[in-house]
Amino acid sequence: MDNKKRTIVVLDEAGNEKEAEILSAFTIKKYNKNYILYTLNEVDENEMVKIYASELIEKENMYSLGAIESDEEWTAVKEVMKDVAKSEE
Repeated sequence: MDNKKRTIVVLDEAGNEKEAEILSAFTIKKYNKNYILYTLNEVDENEMVKIYASELIEKENMYSLGAIESDEEWTAVKEVMKDVAKSEE
């Protein structure tokens, strides 16, 4: 089995490029949208690795990240995040 990490390049708030590790990419059929979970391997004040979630938008064979806007959508994404966290333990 290949354990090579999949990565993407994201821009931080200052416009600097950062390499992020992809944790999971998935579709929620209810919203007909794709999502991505990724980390910059930052540790928060509780010694937990920060995980980011975004809508994954494909346009003309290019991808961009979009904000998850509704509370209902966030709830569904958080459920997937919990499952990913459990599988990493």
